[in-house]
Amino acid sequence: MNIDLHAHALNERFIVDLAKSPVAGLRSERDSEGLYIIRRAGDDRKSTIDPHLFGLEHRLESLKRRDIALQLFGPPPFMLAWPGGASGVELVRALNKASLETAAESEGRMEPLAALALGEPELVVAELEYAVHEQGFRGVIMPSSAGGKPLDDPEFAELFVAIERLGLIVFLHPTSAAPSDRFGMYGVHVLVGWPFETSLAITRMIFNGLLERHPALKMVLAHGGGNLVFLRGRLDSAYEATGWEADPYFRQHISEKPSAYLDRLYYDTCALSEESNRFVIQTMGSDRVVFGSDYPFDIGDPEGRRSVPVIDRLAPGDRERIYHLNAKKLLADAGNPR
Repeated sequence: MNIDLHAHALNERFIVDLAKSPVAGLRSERDSEGLYIIRRAGDDRKSTIDPHLFGLEHRLESLKRRDIALQLFGPPPFMLAWPGGASGVELVRALNKASLETAAESEGRMEPLAALALGEPELVVAELEYAVHEQGFRGVIMPSSAGGKPLDDPEFAELFVAIERLGLIVFLHPTSAAPSDRFGMYGVHVLVGWPFETSLAITRMIFNGLLERHPALKMVLAHGGGNLVFLRGRLDSAYEATGWEADPYFRQHISEKPSAYLDRLYYDTCALSEESNRFVIQTMGSDRVVFGSDYPFDIGDPEGRRSVPVIDRLAPGDRERIYHLNAKKLLADAGNPR
């Protein structure tokens, strides 16, 4: 029985209630085709909701057909962080409650990841403790920045202390929270910007020393780690440089080369091509790769067509690690304080 560590869901009752009672500036409506739309106060943009985000019939059929015993899910990225802002306690409390309701209707096949109140750093740890101790969450979904504020900012230092102490899974997912005019149109931010945001967030955590200070963090990176697996040699070359480009900062906070910290992380199989998935598995090893579909999004692998052929050609032990053993290891003591 397989475990999917990368999926998204949004409870329909939560969406409907936003029309009557907006939460943290979010309100919902229906468009001319009957699709739900969510808008944020002060923002001209809108997010049209894929019906598969809240419809469980198709999802459960897919999970059963593909022999997926458990799917971990979080809210879609636009709910977590946006340019200049990130979810606060009011929104997080509503999202987490809605996610628990979705899980309760999933015949035991779905488990939610808690959203974090990164928009209120002074309250984020207390809200995390509530999610774990009062609501039973075993992991969190973390955006790649808090509306552009980096995760290695000192304001979040105690959050990582708490996450490590609680043994929680951290699923790091990029968002469109650090815009640049250079991305322009064509959805380039999602296609190119998101892998970059993941790479930027982790690279900062490495050179800042955050990953060295918290060696027990159980962090899973979306989309095969963005660009990081390809860049590991480039990061190491900066650490090892002795000539003109040698910079003391590359060694100031860490005692090992950057790839040593990359080796502590986990990478999902949503790299979106057989070639990319093979590269991630060959480079990082099957003990650091977990199955992830990014269900239900099309720019994902909702039915596993881009990853399953690669995994199924591996040796039995490698297959088992990727499909479920690594995930079981991550979940084994999650939420139990150290």
